Amino acid sequence: MMRVLLYDGGYETFAVQYLLANLRQHGHEALLFFDNSFVVDYLAQDFPFQELFSLSCAQVAEDILAQRPQVVGFSMFTMFYQRYLGIIRALKARQPELMIIAGGFQPTLLGERVLASANQVDFILLGESELSLPPLLQALETHGRDGCLTLAAAALPGVWNRAPGEGGGLVQRGFSPIPQELDEIPFPVKELHYGYNPRLAQIYTVIASRGCPYVCTYCNSATMNKVYRGARARYYRVRSVDNVIAELRQAKERFRPRQVMFFDDVFAGQRDWLVEFAVKYRQEIDLPYYCQTSPLIHDADSVRLLAESGCVQLEFGFQSANAQVRKEVLARTETNDGMALLLREANGRGIFTELDLIANLPGETEAHLEESLEFIIATRPKWVNLSYLQFHPHTPITATAIQTGLLGSEDVERIQEGRHTTSMRLVAKSNLGRRHRVLPFQYFAAFVFPAGLARRTIRWLDRPLVGAIAARFASFFLYFSRILHSYLDRRDFLVRHHVVRSMTAMRWIVTRKVFGP
Repeated sequence: MMRVLLYDGGYETFAVQYLLANLRQHGHEALLFFDNSFVVDYLAQDFPFQELFSLSCAQVAEDILAQRPQVVGFSMFTMFYQRYLGIIRALKARQPELMIIAGGFQPTLLGERVLASANQVDFILLGESELSLPPLLQALETHGRDGCLTLAAAALPGVWNRAPGEGGGLVQRGFSPIPQELDEIPFPVKELHYGYNPRLAQIYTVIASRGCPYVCTYCNSATMNKVYRGARARYYRVRSVDNVIAELRQAKERFRPRQVMFFDDVFAGQRDWLVEFAVKYRQEIDLPYYCQTSPLIHDADSVRLLAESGCVQLEFGFQSANAQVRKEVLARTETNDGMALLLREANGRGIFTELDLIANLPGETEAHLEESLEFIIATRPKWVNLSYLQFHPHTPITATAIQTGLLGSEDVERIQEGRHTTSMRLVAKSNLGRRHRVLPFQYFAAFVFPAGLARRTIRWLDRPLVGAIAARFASFFLYFSRILHSYLDRRDFLVRHHVVRSMTAMRWIVTRKVFGP
């Protein structure tokens, strides 16, 4: 059996936690290095003194090697791709024989690029890895690294590497076998993450499904749905209610969480599932929970079921209040009336409602922004998550952005290398002008102030001098207003959780820097 360490950072990642359970199931020694650094926490990307509260790649490598792993694995996201490469280079510089395995979105979509990056990654796994990682580890035990480089696809399904020898080509072995029955997968390992940051245990994070049934043009799900179809596998799969409840019962007994966070891309996508869940969750778990979902699959009755089961914080993806933009740019088919109905129903049942909107979309006009502001004033969500468009590799909206001049063709390379982080809530790093930097203030006014005052405040902020001053404080305002609001409304527990776990992360980083590993 092998001593395998998985790297994770910022916030707990399900891919890592499920693979830790998978490693234990197959008898391997499963280790974790959880990087509390702010540079790998997307919620802290605009935080002042970010580098101060982050470890260097060399320090991370030192801490990883102190655990004496034989294999180190990374689940790679595009946003932090350069960080992963920096850590891997530091590891290989100190211990060249250490085997590096990578999985996740980046290797799945850009496998050849990952393997070519400084020639430091030994093997990549395409797709979910529960059924491809164990055969690779067994082969490494039997044949060693060099012996695995030329094995047939049947021996290492879904595993790619470079062929041996100078200038060796790519050895491709197709796509990993994809778990279709999620109930057969062991529950994720959480306690290793909690050991690094005990505050994480206050909210138990769980997923009731994998993937997403939709193909929104700006999201990785559109690309992954296409990839999974090519591999003749379903991307969107749902666990049974009983399986989810069993995991949560175990979590209550072991970790005593205060709340639950469902991290599904689309929570409760099947009505029969929600009807069963609403009864069993209330009877057996009965903890307040957060979820995010799509307005396409919900109505007044399903909102009632969510509220009665214990949902206190509900996030809807909407992205634009302009129907033409949603249909032609984003490939979304919600209606404004349908979204307004859901917000009214959820608000009326005491749920803290969050609405997601994206600015800086291809073809965006001033009228589109005004339409979103008026929609917020009319519907009164409890919070609006304003994001700036983030480009991911191979997403359809990238081609649209090039056609409309929002991107140049040279930007595609930067996107694939993870060097084009222009969005999310990263105001200082968005490279956007005053108009977009004023939006956080205007959106806040739209859902907090009475309608008349909200419109006057929005017009006031449109004045050049006022807007120029406000734009300089956009990042601070995003943090301050969100945190303050969460302490004024107790239902908004998730933000308070991020505050306390971030403070714990800060202490951990400072202690590590001062006293060493």
